[in-house]
Amino acid sequence: MTRIRKQTLDGKIETLILAVLEDGPSYGYAIVKQLNRRCDGILKLGEGTVYPVLHRLEEKQMISSKWQTAENGRPRKYYRLNRKGHRAFAENLRQWRMLASVMEKVVGSCASILPKPQLKGGII
Repeated sequence: MTRIRKQTLDGKIETLILAVLEDGPSYGYAIVKQLNRRCDGILKLGEGTVYPVLHRLEEKQMISSKWQTAENGRPRKYYRLNRKGHRAFAENLRQWRMLASVMEKVVGSCASILPKPQLKGGII
């Protein structure tokens, strides 16, 4: 089985996190779980990858955070998209769709001669 290389994901994890936050505010661990659920085992992101990106998105003022107390009494930091984050996600999605279209047009024409990879999840 083939694993997705880290280099393939560089710059894409921000978009994945923004996509999860498009559904509404969430806290870090829940974001990690949601990402992994949506990846269907092809990719497994760890907290050590997601939290630094959350902090970077906050520094870029694409998301904001607020501490709230969970049902168990423990504090959780909830993240939510702000206007700049919504715009960034929309632009990233537009760019991704254009790139996917170009890749399919160019590489797709070679599909009949290339072996189809078996995808295997990998922790990043």
